[in-house]
Amino acid sequence: MFIANYIGQNIIDHNNHVFITAYNVQWYKTPLHIQRMILFLLQRKTKEFSLNICGIFDASIEGFATLIKASVSYFTVMQSTR
Repeated sequence: MFIANYIGQNIIDHNNHVFITAYNVQWYKTPLHIQRMILFLLQRKTKEFSLNICGIFDASIEGFATLIKASVSYFTVMQSTR
């Protein structure tokens, strides 16, 4: 599970890096069609990118921590009812 969430976090980080790079580029020195592509990239980032697994949780390190926390809670409840 950790590896899948780690890969998901890497994809999210890469997406954020693409946005930061597009934001910091000297767009005014590029041809018009490139400026439009940069604008398209910047507009796509207005919505936060996340990888949902079955609509339950995000594939990220934070999602993995939430999964582990819930698993430990369920395990504790099961042990206490024994």
